[in-house]
Amino acid sequence: MKSRMGLLSLVWCAVLCGCQTGQRSSSESVPEGTPAFELRLASAQAMAGWKEMPVRGGGTLLVCPQPLLTPSQISKAAFGKNDGDSLILNVREGSRGTLQAISGEHMKKPIVFLIDGQAVYMAVLGMPLSRQVSIRVGPDGITEAEAKYCLQAVKDAGR
Repeated sequence: MKSRMGLLSLVWCAVLCGCQTGQRSSSESVPEGTPAFELRLASAQAMAGWKEMPVRGGGTLLVCPQPLLTPSQISKAAFGKNDGDSLILNVREGSRGTLQAISGEHMKKPIVFLIDGQAVYMAVLGMPLSRQVSIRVGPDGITEAEAKYCLQAVKDAGR
């Protein structure tokens, strides 16, 4: 049972297609210490301290300055099936409680998946996050190259 396994159930509300990120090039400027990927809370309304950020496909969202999730909080990542192709991120046990509490307070509001500091995917929370986070891969999500980049970032963080 998917809900029992703690899979992320998101109501996909926006297709953020466009430029391909997830692979750093020598011409890109990514601030030192920026995680390869992050999951952050977002809002369309003004929030104190939140930064306005462009999203793929146009428009902007206000994004929380603190990440909910980074590669160091992931124990395992893999390609999987969850209503299509997905990047499945298994959350480390020590990070699950905080993730569940914070995401539970942000229900029916947007979250943003960032790669190298760029918003590449946005969804609305349908249930609190806990054990697993599923990010759609393909036309309605991140690219396969971005997913592979995230898989490598999790491997690198585990070293």
